[in-house]
Amino acid sequence: MGKEESRLVSGRVKMNMGRLLVVLLGGWWGGIGWSQEVAWQGPVEVAVSPDGRWCYVANADTAELQILDMACDRTVKQVSLPARPTGMVLNRSGSRLYLTCDPAETTFLPHPPEIRVKNPVVVALEMPTGKILAQHEVGEGACSPRLSPSGEFLYLCARFDDCLEVVSLETGEIVRRVPVFREPVGVAETPDGKTLVVSHLLPLERTDENYLVASRVALVDTESWEVEEIWLPNGGINARGVCVSPDGKYAYIVHGMSSYMLTTGQVKGGWMNMNAISFIDLATRVRTGTLTLDHESFAAANPWGIACSADGRWLVVTHSGTADVSVIDRPAMHRQFENSLAPFPATGPTPDHMGDIIPAQKRIFTSGKGPRGVCIAEEEGGNVAYVANYFADTIDRIWLDENPFLERSIVLGKPPVETLERWGENLFHDAQLCFEQWQSCATCHPDARMDGLNWDLRNDGVGNPKNTKSMLYSHETPPSMAVGVRPDAETAVRKGIEMILFTPPREEQAVAIDAYLRALRPRRAPILRNTARQEAIARGKQLFYRAECDLCHQGEFYTDGRKHDVGTKTPLESRMMDTPTLLECWRTAPYLHDGRYTTLDELFRTGKHGKTDSLSDAEIKDLEAFLLSL
Repeated sequence: MGKEESRLVSGRVKMNMGRLLVVLLGGWWGGIGWSQEVAWQGPVEVAVSPDGRWCYVANADTAELQILDMACDRTVKQVSLPARPTGMVLNRSGSRLYLTCDPAETTFLPHPPEIRVKNPVVVALEMPTGKILAQHEVGEGACSPRLSPSGEFLYLCARFDDCLEVVSLETGEIVRRVPVFREPVGVAETPDGKTLVVSHLLPLERTDENYLVASRVALVDTESWEVEEIWLPNGGINARGVCVSPDGKYAYIVHGMSSYMLTTGQVKGGWMNMNAISFIDLATRVRTGTLTLDHESFAAANPWGIACSADGRWLVVTHSGTADVSVIDRPAMHRQFENSLAPFPATGPTPDHMGDIIPAQKRIFTSGKGPRGVCIAEEEGGNVAYVANYFADTIDRIWLDENPFLERSIVLGKPPVETLERWGENLFHDAQLCFEQWQSCATCHPDARMDGLNWDLRNDGVGNPKNTKSMLYSHETPPSMAVGVRPDAETAVRKGIEMILFTPPREEQAVAIDAYLRALRPRRAPILRNTARQEAIARGKQLFYRAECDLCHQGEFYTDGRKHDVGTKTPLESRMMDTPTLLECWRTAPYLHDGRYTTLDELFRTGKHGKTDSLSDAEIKDLEAFLLSL
């Protein structure tokens, strides 16, 4: 690391420590029940009107739409939404804004906003007045709404239904549900409207063998509704942001790159996780390239959002784990890739305070942590990117043309008082806790759940990789880890900082992370919305006890807290495995500690798990329905 880089990185660390000191001084003296006189806004998405006059901000923590007058950087209106917003899109004329709102959006908030709907909805608003015109129920985990070129339909991801939904804007009805892959979270459409590109957060493969394990990208034909499957590179997961170039030639997806087959002995050089952008040639339907977004000793963790300028010159990627954005000269990136002798993995870009090794890319620090949503507006004189900083309650304006730089930041409200849980969430997503900031806790535990991969952690020997566990109720169900090598989650948090992030754990930070994880609550199971499955669920509950599943999975958290032989011992593996909770098991596949079964049906029929041999096929389906309802 050069002197200039060291000086500025050190300065940034001191600045962040100063912020944390203010947090502690402002809230610690009040004890655990810290003041919440001013609520966090939690901006997650941003859009700008075609004339550049109005900026619309979707705030998750207050469940509001904030309307800013860009002539004076002033909030003119805050519109209460039915639930936490998860995505939004503005029509071409700027007269209508559509938001997906999800009342079951994963949250730990001790004082959540008022929720006015039971199920996820799409809300249509008149702009710039903010008047709500209509709202319609949609699928579980609704997010990433996008408009068809004709303006007739709205496309969105029903994340936990594993499908793409098509909503008629005239009637509000869901006119089509297209099955895609696991947890779709991003949608982009080609300019001609003929293809939708869908990104997916997680893979769904067996993880007990060296298969290709990666998230997929779906290419959906809007005439035939056929789905083509494009794989990300091996270990490519956490694919969130997706966009299409204005000429319709390329689709771009940002994602993580996990080297899950290696023992987790270090993070240096991206040993465990890197961060990347992949591009798909939409004419040939082939992923033609993947480039890392990391500098060799200064990573760009947890890429989240991506946007392309209307002239096709710029791509802007937000890095939620490292509080910065990558500004990429798109044509130069392709030239660089095509002329490279070894295009993957490539030496990554440098921060904005260093001499750029790769001219196509420049990293610019944001005004605060958690940059997520991004949009690019054409304004007089050039292109401007707007970035929503979730943990800072700010919107950044970044000038793109010629020499990209952070022009100014817009503060969305009065400085709120930090809560212990909120600080813990911030730290959980903060890759600056990690050596060379390669990864955050959320890299392997998105939404504090799991990444669908096996990792060979050093806490119980090597050569015996195990599936990542969800953090839900980890503090209430000791011991921790698959074989219970940690007596409790508190110990696991501190050892995780030491042995996974490779930095010395600070007790005040670990306490905050503990508070965040303790405050997590399960999401409603998607099957519970299916009225046709309720009788099967009831029958399955009876079968759960008849098959004596409750001998190990008992009590409030469906675990006895003990170790059992589940028949998976290998020469390098322990015979006894800790009993996991069954709560939210509908979202924790693959199953067993080594991930050898992708469905509960496989677990029972092939794995003969539990005393299920006597159950008929119909009874197995009923038992599965009950477990998927937990």
